[in-house]
This record gives sequence, C-alpha cells and structure tokens, in this order.
Amino acid sequence: MGSCSLTFCRRLIQSKPSVWTFMLLTLFAVSGGCKESSRDEATDGLEPPVVHDSMAADSDDSPATVPSTSDDSESDLPGKPLPEKLAVGDKSPGLAIAKWVRGEPVEEPLRDRVHVVEFWATWCGPCRAGMPHITELQSEFADDVTFIGVTREDEATVEGFLADNATGEKTWDDIIGYRLAIDENDWMNLAYMKAAGQGGIPCAFIVGRDGVVEWIGHPGTIDEPLKKIVDGTWDREAAIAEYKQQEQLQQLSAEVGKLLRAQDWDAALERLNQFEKEFGSSKTLLNYRVRVLEIAGRTGEAAVAREALVELAWDDAMLLGQIAWTTATNGDPSDLELALKAAKRASELQQNENGPILDTLARCYYELGQLDEAIKYQRMAVEHANGQRQIEATLKGYLDEKAEAEKADSAEKSEEMKAEEAEAKEAEAKEAEAKEAEAKEAKAKEAEAKEAEAKEAEADEA
Repeated sequence: MGSCSLTFCRRLIQSKPSVWTFMLLTLFAVSGGCKESSRDEATDGLEPPVVHDSMAADSDDSPATVPSTSDDSESDLPGKPLPEKLAVGDKSPGLAIAKWVRGEPVEEPLRDRVHVVEFWATWCGPCRAGMPHITELQSEFADDVTFIGVTREDEATVEGFLADNATGEKTWDDIIGYRLAIDENDWMNLAYMKAAGQGGIPCAFIVGRDGVVEWIGHPGTIDEPLKKIVDGTWDREAAIAEYKQQEQLQQLSAEVGKLLRAQDWDAALERLNQFEKEFGSSKTLLNYRVRVLEIAGRTGEAAVAREALVELAWDDAMLLGQIAWTTATNGDPSDLELALKAAKRASELQQNENGPILDTLARCYYELGQLDEAIKYQRMAVEHANGQRQIEATLKGYLDEKAEAEKADSAEKSEEMKAEEAEAKEAEAKEAEAKEAEAKEAKAKEAEAKEAEAKEAEADEA
C-alpha cells in the first residue's frame, strides 16, 4: 500500500517531472520491502507494492519511516552481541524480549522449527492489514512454524490496541492468532532491522530449522518462500544470490537517484543498461526502467516496457498491483486496459481477498469510466480491508460521485421532461388552433353555400 487527499481526477503529478522524480526515488528506496513513515513524518509518495491515495497524509494508515534508534539507548541493551550486518544465509541473532504480550514465550535458540520474526507497530496501517493473513498462515503451518510479532511500543499501547475494535464486532485480540512481543530496549530492531538495512515495517525474517535466516521481506510476499522452507524445497543459495542482487539494486537506486535529481534521463537509462549487462535482468530492474521512461516522457518506450513487466510479473501479485496502480493513476491513459489486466490478475492470485489490491482493481475501473464496476470492487475491498480507512473513504468517494451523477441525471431528465411537456403543450395549442381555423373555414364555406343557395332560390322565383 503514498497517501494524499481524496480526489477522483487524475493526479497533478502526471505533468510534473520533479514530483515524478521524487516518487521514483521513493519507489527505489522501498523496492525490497514496504517503506513506511512514522506518524510524525508522513510523506506523499508511492507505497509499493500497492499504492493508495484515499486519506490525508497524517492518517494512521499512511505510509511512514520507522524512527531511527538512538545510540544513547545502546547502554541499556541486553548483554548480547549485536551483528554489524545481517543478510540471508547468516545465523539468526536470536531474541531479546521485554514482555510476551500474546502467546507462550519462545525459548532460544531459534532452531528445530521454522520461526518468523515480524516487526510491526500499532499505528501502521499495512501492519494491521496483514495481521489476518499472518494468523491464517500460523494456523496453516501450526505444526512447523512459529510467528512472532515484535514491536518497540510499550505494553499499555499494545494492550490498548488489542482491545480496540478491528472489524465488525471483533477486536484485534480476537483476530490475531500468533505471538506478540515487546522489544527489549530496541535490541531486536538493532539486531534485525538495522543490521539488515531495513527501514520500513512491516518486515519479516524467516529463520530456518537450523537457525539460519532464509528470507527477509514484506510479509505480504511471504507465502511462497515460507511454504518451500517448510517442505524442504527452498534453494538457500539462490536466495542468498537474490538477496545480494537486491543489495546491488539498492546501490543502483542511489546512483540513478542522483541522475534523476539532475533530470539526466539518458544517463539514468544508460546506468540501468550497464547494470543489466553486468548482473542480468530482473523484475525490479525492469520496473525501474518503466519509471525512468515515464518520467522522461518517452511514452512509447514506457508502454512497451510496461507490457513486458506485466508478463514478467504475471505470478507476482504485489508487483502487478503496483504496476496497475501507477499505470492507472500516473501512467499513459492509453495503457488503462493493461492496468486493468494487471489488477485483475493480481486480485485473482490473492483469491479476490486482498483489500488493497481490490482497491487498485476498483481504481482501474474508475479511470476507465466504469463507476458501477469500481463501486462493486471497492465494496469487496472494504470487506477485506480490516478497517483501513483510506479504502473506506475511497468507497464513499465513489458512492458520492454516483449520487451526484444520478442527481445530475435526474435534473437533466426533469429538464427534458419539462421541455417535452412544453413541446407537447405547444403542439396541442397549434393543433387546437388549426382545428379552430378549420372550423371557421368550414363555417365560412357553409355560409357561402347557404348564400349561394338563397340567391339561386330568388332567381328561380323571379
């Protein structure tokens, strides 16, 4: 799931290269996961993999950066070694938990079972949105996997959140079916998030049965790797190579970012070409290329690259959702059918149960002028949104627009009816006038005939 005011016209940023550049830089920064911003530092940028523009930026559901950990707190850390760096293939740092808020404590070391350590916060909309799915995964893999949700917030805040209404009559405590724990003086954030260079939540770390970190990423894309890790078909070496490529892509994003700030589009594209020759192609790299081409105004090339990206990402629901959103809201309007195709596939991959992706599908229909279809899928999005306010606000916007349109149609029909009624009355008056003239003419002819008859009778008598 950037956030901006609710509007149902195409964004102004379509015509502003500088804003496009900012958006691309934001996208580069979060391509390895879901970038969040804190409530105090919310910004208006993209929110990969699925982007929304339904609520103001100060919403609890808006994307935000995780506040950095103060160095002053390190003196209060548990007496456990902190890794300088953490990557896929490294040994797990373990646990340092101040309080287990929900579920039984987990003993170290993290071995023999698969463990998922997920970092979250009560104020994080995407974190809340993913909780039902994590609960489903915990239930599905109950015999093999232990999920641990870790937050740096205090116990009172977490307990208050659990008591809050989530959806319908259920509280968050009713919905969440896995362990929740509070970080001990930020040790977990330092050992996992900071060491792995992860700046956003939600972020999950899968630790295999032998205590090695197997995967790092957004929990929305955890299903496939988790299944393979559990059933023993996971290719760790390939995962390590992919993670290293992601690190290289982060370096690439910094280099390309400088060129974009200078609006040197040709140099940015050339740097992407060089990277592809050196490290090979990938979905992320092609995604970067699409964005640079869009910013550069090369719509023809961007359309070709975008179509290729959709084909390459055909089984990646999150990336397809991102492509659909950015194409529908900021891309070439001629590619709206492609955006719809991508959104439909993304929703299909999520069994039409992912609120943000359904929201994207609805937006595609909206941009195509199919408001009824947009409302249909937005209703479904709300049903699966777990209380995300921007999705509910979007539905209200669509319904308000439909009501206004119906009101306008009603007023137009009323005017048409009045015009038709006036026209009918005018025709009726003309018909009456014609009948009256016809009657007068008939009377005149009758009088003329009588006069002629009288004259003829007088002649006969004479």
